[in-house]
Amino acid sequence: MAFPNVELENQRMETAAALGLSLDPRNQGDLAVVIVLTIIYGLDLIAIILLLWNRKYPPIKSKGPYMVSCLFVCSAFWFIGDLQVNGHVPLANSVFTNCRGFGFWVRVLLGICGVCGVVALRTYAIYHVFQLNLPSRGLRFYLPLLFYIACILVFGIVASVLSPSVSAEYIAPLDICRLDEPFKIAIFVFVWIASLFVGIVNWKIRHIRSSFNESREMLIGCLVVFVVLTFNTCMQFIHQNYPLQRKYRIPSTILDHICCNALLWVIIGKPLFLCLFKRQKYLQQWVATLRSDGLQRAYEIDSSHSAETLQPVAKLQKEYPLGFFYAESPQNSYRPESMAPWNNYGDGIPESQLVSWPQASYNAFDADRRLI
Repeated sequence: MAFPNVELENQRMETAAALGLSLDPRNQGDLAVVIVLTIIYGLDLIAIILLLWNRKYPPIKSKGPYMVSCLFVCSAFWFIGDLQVNGHVPLANSVFTNCRGFGFWVRVLLGICGVCGVVALRTYAIYHVFQLNLPSRGLRFYLPLLFYIACILVFGIVASVLSPSVSAEYIAPLDICRLDEPFKIAIFVFVWIASLFVGIVNWKIRHIRSSFNESREMLIGCLVVFVVLTFNTCMQFIHQNYPLQRKYRIPSTILDHICCNALLWVIIGKPLFLCLFKRQKYLQQWVATLRSDGLQRAYEIDSSHSAETLQPVAKLQKEYPLGFFYAESPQNSYRPESMAPWNNYGDGIPESQLVSWPQASYNAFDADRRLI
């Protein structure tokens, strides 16, 4: 099918004029947005594959490759939903006429709420480890996430049984999806409550300073969430027919996904690039950073745990299998007698550089190991 479909766009403009609405037909600008963002997400996918392939590389492992992958998937769902809701592609005679399926479940619940949930979970993990000095495991840690998922499911199921006229319905003459006003208000109230949790937890970790920029990354994540939600709220309630006008729909979609990609690359950009091009040198620098005495104060970790030597990276990869977070707490950690096994990783680190760590640094390393 040619893009744009001239006959369809002429019909849409005639219908809009009869209803007293201003409508800009889909044109090459909409096509360019679709192509450019698709390419960007294609590059993101390649980056995520490389990230997962190198997931046992310690600097990447500390960033949480599985959680970052979830962030990418949620952002991609958001993008797919935006193509429909913001009116960049023809909906007629396609699956996009299912407004509740794509506009609500894919865009709002899996996309927007998913991004908010991943950012909130990562922020809460940092708070749980560095502020409460607790491992990011167990029911106590996952209970807020389970409650959040339950709320999403209940909201989604209730919305799915409602009539399309009071939730989300397809308007065939205009070839767009329309959200009923009370339903739209309920969506934004739910999303803003989720984002406020992100803000509250971010406030609690504002004094955390780490050599691995966790608090700064989550501050950027919080700002991304609030900027995008504020802009989308204004679009939905001030310019309610924004999908009909090119000057609103294109900037809205671009802002959403530039912000999502900025957050993704702030987290993985440096470790992934250096893993690919300066793997051993960056690993040595990363390990050296963990030796800093200042880490004990920054991570606010108690220095009562006894230790003689640092566990080698190779052992870390065997003893602590990958998941969303590292499994063990400092009390359960294991440290061998010899530093020599460090040379089993990559090209090896000169033994002259492998000195014993101060007691405070052991405990800082324990804190970092509990996060990914």
